[in-house]
Amino acid sequence: MKRYATASALALIAMAGPSFADVTPQQVWDDLETYYANSLGYPVTATETMDGTSLVLSDITFGVDIPEEDARVDIKMPQITLADNGDGTVTMTLPDSAPITVFINEDGEQVGEVVVEMTAPSFKALISGTEASMNYDISADQLGYTLTKLVAEGEEITRDMLRADVAMGPISGTMSVMNSDGLRSMAQEFSYGNLTYDLAFQEPGGSDAGMFKGMLNGLSVAGETAIPTDVDFEDPTALFGSGLMIDLVMAHQGGQTDFSVTERKGTTVGKMSSDAGEFGVAFSAEQMIYAVSATALDVELSGPELPLPISFAMQDLGFSFELPLKKSDAPQDASISLVLAEFTMADMLWNIFDPGAILPRDPATVAANLEAKVTPYVDLADEETYDVDVPGELNEVTLTDLVISAAGGTILGEGAFTFDNSDLDSFDGMPRPEGQLDFQISGANGLIDNLITMGLLPEQDAMGVRMMLGMFTVPGDEPDTATSSIVVNEQGHVLANGQRIK
Repeated sequence: MKRYATASALALIAMAGPSFADVTPQQVWDDLETYYANSLGYPVTATETMDGTSLVLSDITFGVDIPEEDARVDIKMPQITLADNGDGTVTMTLPDSAPITVFINEDGEQVGEVVVEMTAPSFKALISGTEASMNYDISADQLGYTLTKLVAEGEEITRDMLRADVAMGPISGTMSVMNSDGLRSMAQEFSYGNLTYDLAFQEPGGSDAGMFKGMLNGLSVAGETAIPTDVDFEDPTALFGSGLMIDLVMAHQGGQTDFSVTERKGTTVGKMSSDAGEFGVAFSAEQMIYAVSATALDVELSGPELPLPISFAMQDLGFSFELPLKKSDAPQDASISLVLAEFTMADMLWNIFDPGAILPRDPATVAANLEAKVTPYVDLADEETYDVDVPGELNEVTLTDLVISAAGGTILGEGAFTFDNSDLDSFDGMPRPEGQLDFQISGANGLIDNLITMGLLPEQDAMGVRMMLGMFTVPGDEPDTATSSIVVNEQGHVLANGQRIK
């Protein structure tokens, strides 16, 4: 997956590379103003004042209309200074501390107000390049955001009712921006240092309360994006057809969250931590890719509605998928992957169903990877293509890295199939598969014996399970092992280890 970093509030605070031509403060501001108004649909107003060779921008306001709610949100940003360095570059600075104010209006009347105090000591962005291709280099010791005021429906929610603090730093990063052929293309890479957050709420006059506090170490965000200029964001067909693309990866090197929620029945307390994690997403008119992973994950949870404290851990947790989005006449790539590796839980949980410790309590793993070829009949960004009987064809499927290991038993598997979409009769409306699945099984009989000893599996039912294993497997070379090969041939016959069963 490529890497892409979102522009959040820092898009105003851009980044950099070497300078081979000149940019002026006015060109930098014009570029940012055009980006927000045309590419994002957020018109910007500001008071522009020259202070020597510096352009000072004050009263900066973003307007966001919400037509379906007959509402509008206006965001007032801190002052920005763009200083001409005299060498073709521009330096952007922010106040050490300044408020960001959000006004919420419905039917022409203000119904809400949010004020967040932003701190940005030593913030500096160096901008170079040309009017059509700018490079940004940013650094800051820290960025902090503190909720200082919240008014909703005419009532102010004070800090003892709601607290929200976020801080990160030290920060460094680069971004290159190019405007060409109706697209604004950006490549970005940022290090946000360590991020901390502290959120809490207390019901006025009541007992309900909550607290969420945590940190992410070594937070980084990187990637690429292309956003069409002057396009309707409410029209996905036009948006994707004009070249919209986002490719983002966010990673951290360890994090922890502590939380507590108090209700009438009592307080629920929890803690989550991991040694590292990563989140990635990419999408364009052609495809969407999503991936999330974590290592050394630990979870603890206790509360009045839980029969006992919950505690479990996983060495690796991962999930990903790839999905084609555009109608096609040719097969396209698709995939889905899941990893739950080395899962362990506290003995207190084991003892609920296995107080005698009969089952092995070794770490459990469930993992599988499916790769496929599919032919989409619809364009997911165009509702006019949805009027079809089936959304597409399944052409090929490949299974790799199948692992199911728990309680002393293990199943390993792999295989591949192709599908004949012209034959929907052999398998009751499903395209006829052709291919083979191979399995390796160990510890099955031992697991059955243990379940009998525990009283969870009656002897008669166990006999039926062993008979099924005998039908679909052949003994392996080692004790309590077996293999199985399931084949579907071109005639639609299903064979288990060479014996036809369909």
